[in-house]
Parts: sequence; C-alpha cells; structure tokens
Amino acid sequence: MLEGVRAAYLIVQWIFFSSCIILFNKYLLDTAGFHFPLTLVLLHMVFISACTLLFRLAGWEDIPFVSWRDIGLRFVPVGICFALSLGLGNAAYLYISVAFIQMIKASTPVAVLLVSFALRLEKPNGTLVACILIISAGIFLACATQVELSSLGLALQMLAVIAEALRLGLVNLLLTSRGVRFTPVAFLYYAAPLCALALLAPWAVSELPQLSEHRFRAVRKVGCLTLLANASVAFILNLATMALIKHTSALTLNVSGVFKDLLLICYSVLVSGAVVRPVQYVGYAIAVLGVSWYSHHMRTRAPPEDSERLGAMTPLSTIMEEKSGAESASDDGSS
Repeated sequence: MLEGVRAAYLIVQWIFFSSCIILFNKYLLDTAGFHFPLTLVLLHMVFISACTLLFRLAGWEDIPFVSWRDIGLRFVPVGICFALSLGLGNAAYLYISVAFIQMIKASTPVAVLLVSFALRLEKPNGTLVACILIISAGIFLACATQVELSSLGLALQMLAVIAEALRLGLVNLLLTSRGVRFTPVAFLYYAAPLCALALLAPWAVSELPQLSEHRFRAVRKVGCLTLLANASVAFILNLATMALIKHTSALTLNVSGVFKDLLLICYSVLVSGAVVRPVQYVGYAIAVLGVSWYSHHMRTRAPPEDSERLGAMTPLSTIMEEKSGAESASDDGSS
C-alpha cells in the first residue's frame, strides 16, 4: 500500500515539475518577451554546473574520475549535441505551440533508433521497423494538418530531436564502451559545463549584443529572481526524475511521459488557445501507439543488466526538458 502511494506521489511530482519547466520556459520565451533561447539554456547549464559541483563538494554524489582525454573524445561531442538539442528546442517555442511540439517530440524514438542503427547499437528487425513506420505516420499526419504551420518552428524542433537522438546514442556508446555507470548528477557534472562552453560562441555572436542593450533591459524586465527560479525548477526536475527511476522503473517514466504530453496538449488547447484539429489527435494517438509498442519491445527483450543500465540513462534524456529547454525538452517519455 505504502509503495503504491509513494510511486503515485513520485509520478505526480515528476509530471508536475516536468510540465512546470516546459510552461515556464514557454512563458519566458514567448509571453514575457525574453526572446533569448540560447541565453536561457546557458543560464541553466551554469546553474546546473554549480549545483553538481556543490553535490560533489558536499559528498552527496560520487563522481567517477574521467581523464582529460576521455572528456575530449567522449564528453565534448555529447556536450555539443546537448547544447544543440536545448538551444534549438528552446528556439522552436518562439514559433510553434506547446501542443504541437509535444506531438513532434513523439518522433524522438524514431530518431534514436535511426542513430542506433547508424552507430551499430541496434540491429534492424521487423518490430523496430514497424514501430518507426507507425510513429512516422502519426507524426506526419499531425504535422500535415497543423493550422498555421511555421516551417521554421517545425525545422528547429525536428533538428532538436535529431540532436537529442545523437546525444543519446553517444551517451550509450560512452557507457557501454567504458563500463562506467554515471548517475544523472555525475553525468551532468561533466556534460553541463561542456554544454555551456559549446553555447558561448554562438550566444556571444547571436544574442549577447541585443541582450546587453540598455544595460541588459531584457534581463531586468523579467527579473533575475525569475530566471533563477526557472533554472532551479530545471534542476529540481532532475532530482524528481532520479527519485522516480530509483523507486519505480524506466518503464514507469516512459508511461508517465505519455500522460504528461497529453496534459500539456490539453493545457495548450484549453488555456493557451492553441488550435488542434481532430485529425491531429488521431495522428498523435497513432504515434503514441507506436511509442508504447517500442517501449514495451525494448523493455521486455532487454536482459536484467541492460534494463538496469537503460533505466539509469533514461533520466539523462529528460533532463531539462524539461531538459532545460523550454522543453528542449527531449522528453523522456518519448525517448
């Protein structure tokens, strides 16, 4: 009984914070007029780097040692893909609705599978190909019938999905090739600073000049405390994700992600006034069916030790969605 109550609490907690960071980022980037997606991601990465450093110094987290060579060869590419995923995902929120982005993100398993095939992490089989076709058909139906479709917003979000898939593939290679298990905090300890460094040059060129105008008026307009609160929610989400994975399973996280997407779509339609046609709901339902089949197939076929490793990786795909990116949000559930 108590286990069931705790699991229910952890699921509700994760859905709450996951949804909060998505809507919070959407508010800042769109409604509040803080049109600086790279700045928002950079602030998140700096804040998370500071938090993970605090975790290490306080002895709350055991951080595995990684040589400079491995950091350069293995973590730098991950950090670059992380930056692309978050930055592009945040930028997409300037052009398309939360509801539509949640639908597009259902295509993440397709991108992950294709990258896994390319990196030889997975071998194509009939079930995986069928999942790809079903998910792709659902996403195509949802996109083709989108009202007032922004081609730029769609392109940005699809590129964010591809970058996220590359990141997950590289993380998978990193874990399987080195045999070192990283918790989400340990992974972010290395990845978040690298992500921030990868963002510095494009941020300095594209956003810093406008951001610094009139003594950083845009920052003063939304308030430093608001931005700090936003970064704090992003990090708290990671803690909620770790708790959910630890006390339930990666499969529970995936299923919870589907419910979260549905809630966000409903919120976007009922509260924000997003226009979603009935046929788009059909397309999204088809995609969710494919995602559910894919998740079930991957979960049931994996040996116990692989299931444990996949469970440890799952939160990495959600981090800041949620992932700090106005849900740059690579949602976990769809990963």
